[in-house]
Amino acid sequence: MVADEDPPLTELVAGTDDDVWRFAETVGREQALAYAQEWIRSDEPDVRDVGFTALGAVALNYPPALDALLDHADAGCADRDACVRATVAQALGNQSSEQRCVPFLLRLLDDAEVVVRRIAIGGRPITLDEPAADDPAVMALIGRLADGDATVRDWAAFALGSQLDVDSPQIRAGLRSLLGESDTDEAYPAAEAALGLARRGDPSALAAIADRLTRPDPGSLWLRAAAELADPRLTPALVQLRTPDNEPDDPWVEGLERAIACCTAAMTDGASGVAALPPSP
Repeated sequence: MVADEDPPLTELVAGTDDDVWRFAETVGREQALAYAQEWIRSDEPDVRDVGFTALGAVALNYPPALDALLDHADAGCADRDACVRATVAQALGNQSSEQRCVPFLLRLLDDAEVVVRRIAIGGRPITLDEPAADDPAVMALIGRLADGDATVRDWAAFALGSQLDVDSPQIRAGLRSLLGESDTDEAYPAAEAALGLARRGDPSALAAIADRLTRPDPGSLWLRAAAELADPRLTPALVQLRTPDNEPDDPWVEGLERAIACCTAAMTDGASGVAALPPSP
């Protein structure tokens, strides 16, 4: 039952997710669940948003709230307000390895609003548990590699490339399709794709990594990809990135030295001679 004293709903609507979480902790999980179930039925989207935020928070450690979240997830995924759908995606994606959340996140991956797709794809790998290559969730992630939004493509490449160990020709082809993209401060799908291919020992990553290492300021993901691939042909380009200004305890410099060590070790482990680098893609 909802308490006789009204909660500070106006303040919660105007506040942040952290405010809603603190409120849920203050009133206790049973009371917070009761409030959340009332709010998600509101005609006001801001109130529904607070309701799903509270429901998602309490669901993390209270099975009745998780059951309620799943019971209302269908309506939440179809909510007419994009902010509410984004909050539903966040609530579902936070539920660790709860497999019952996955079908709803799959629906939200196809949402017309990019903010919803971004949040849904961020939660997908957390809820997946060693899927097979033909799992619908994996196939959906492959589809998002061609999303119109670079951030969604970035997250899809991160999920398939680094968070999951599943492998298939379709995954590799999808990752390869991103290798020619440009990195930005907000999204770097090509780097994520290169790292994913390098983790799988895919030779198509070599030319892309070699090319990026010769450009100004290659990001740390490209250094990680070089270390994963551990191809001695990358060593000269990596060594060229050493400068007198490099600080030994800088994370980027540490990544550079690790990549050099991995590629050098590969050279001493086996190659009396190495082939030329393939042409850039």
